Amino acid sequence: MATDRPDPGEFLELAQRMLRELFGDPRRADDPWAEATRRPRERAEVSRATREPSAEEQRENLTFALATRAVEALEDLALNVAAIRQRLERTDPQAPGAQPEGEEHGSNGADAAGQ
Repeated sequence: MATDRPDPGEFLELAQRMLRELFGDPRRADDPWAEATRRPRERAEVSRATREPSAEEQRENLTFALATRAVEALEDLALNVAAIRQRLERTDPQAPGAQPEGEEHGSNGADAAGQ
C-alpha cells in the first residue's frame, strides 16, 4: 500500500538545504556546517577545489581529536571500574562498609590489646 508520506531522507535533505539557505551561503568552502549538510554530488564538486587546512586549523583539529579520545578513554575507564566493582560485590559475601569480624571500634583498641 502506497503512502503519501515523504521519504525521511528527502525530508532531511530539504531541511538541511533550507537551513543552509537561511543561515548563509552554502558554497563557502571554509564553513564546516555547509560541508556537513551538502548533498554528495555537491561535496564532490567542492572537494575538488578544497584547500589544505592552515596550521591553525590543523592544530584545532588535532586538539579536538585528542580531547575526544581523552573523553572516550575516561568513559571506558569509568565503565571498567564499575564492572570491577560489580564483580567484587558479587564475589565478596560482606556488605560494603561492614568491618570484618574480630576488629574492634575505637581509637586505642590495638593499644589496649598490646598492653
